[in-house]
Amino acid sequence: MKPLHEALALCATSLLLRVAAAWALGQGAPFGPDGTGVEASVHLPGHPYPLHVAMVAALGSARTVSVLAGALTSPLLWLWGRRVGLGGVGGWLHAALPVAVLTGALSAGDAPAAFVVTAGLALSTAPRRPVQALGGVLAVAALAVKPIALPLLVLLVVRPWALLGAVLALPLAARWLTPLLQPIAGGGLLGSWWLGSQGAPPAVDALPGWLATGVHALGAAELWALAPLLVLAVAAAARDLPRGLRLAAAGPLVAGLAVACLMGDRVEPRYLGGAVIAALPFVGALVRWRSAALLLLPLSVALVTQLGAERARRDAGAVVPALPVLPWPAVGAGELFAQCSTDDATVLRQTAARLAETLPPGAEIQVVRRRDGREGELSWPLQVARPDVVVTPVPEGTDGAY
Repeated sequence: MKPLHEALALCATSLLLRVAAAWALGQGAPFGPDGTGVEASVHLPGHPYPLHVAMVAALGSARTVSVLAGALTSPLLWLWGRRVGLGGVGGWLHAALPVAVLTGALSAGDAPAAFVVTAGLALSTAPRRPVQALGGVLAVAALAVKPIALPLLVLLVVRPWALLGAVLALPLAARWLTPLLQPIAGGGLLGSWWLGSQGAPPAVDALPGWLATGVHALGAAELWALAPLLVLAVAAAARDLPRGLRLAAAGPLVAGLAVACLMGDRVEPRYLGGAVIAALPFVGALVRWRSAALLLLPLSVALVTQLGAERARRDAGAVVPALPVLPWPAVGAGELFAQCSTDDATVLRQTAARLAETLPPGAEIQVVRRRDGREGELSWPLQVARPDVVVTPVPEGTDGAY
């Protein structure tokens, strides 16, 4: 297959899988960790990641951004792998990777952030050094979409000029690294990424235990996270590869372990996604066959169908197709749903639309607080439609609260 034809076929395959996953997850309230907030932030100030907001403003919805970004990441990873000497199989693996398929179908910043990094990686393989450095700068810009793709930056070490560009750009991106550099204990993920050490960097004498906790968390990750690929990537170093690539092969494992140490027992498969994606070009260099991606499809189908069934059960207003559910491996659909939405989220948005039409000017309402601020499914669209309405979050059980 000619390279251009292969790239187009890969992009089409990746797009098809993400469109199918989005369809299987159904229609209704934005479904994903960031969807409702970022879509509201197109009209309201205060969102911490402005580049994601700009993408959503340009394309109309967070899910559309994720689907297109996820589909384009596969050929970009394919291109990077080919240009550095690892081949393009990693791009095919990305097309079917469970965490990439899922995040490419969610209203979330994960897939757009990975896209920006891989666009920078592709640019870093240009023949001219200034362009390579610009690729490093672009890769760092992904922090303004969502820092979850930070582990992917380890691939910049393959091109020293790209790494230099990234290092020079990092001070400009420091504002998006505040939870790492200036953590606030008790502030959640927006306040601190040091969840594995009570919200702050561990003391020197606590480092061995902190590292052991990270190793355990990485080993205990759910099957669909495919954390073993991080170790498999290191095996690529045994091949006859240039020295720089042999060193880089350990980068995804180091990055994945760093994430696991930071998050401790609160690490989620999505948090490991950047490191696992970074491992794919090296894994692809080992397996060599594009058809190896087919081995990942059952995991992706199980993940999407189980989560879709959970959404159908807990979000009665959403329109979710009735599909057969692949039950193995179990993916913890209940917790996944809680990360992506809240019970009856679509009904909350419908209520917001009704209130926007019926409330008198300057009205005040109360909404019940939900996990992770999910009362925003009602309050944010209402504030967008009716800025004059005052919305107050209150504890569960408050009389008259929505």
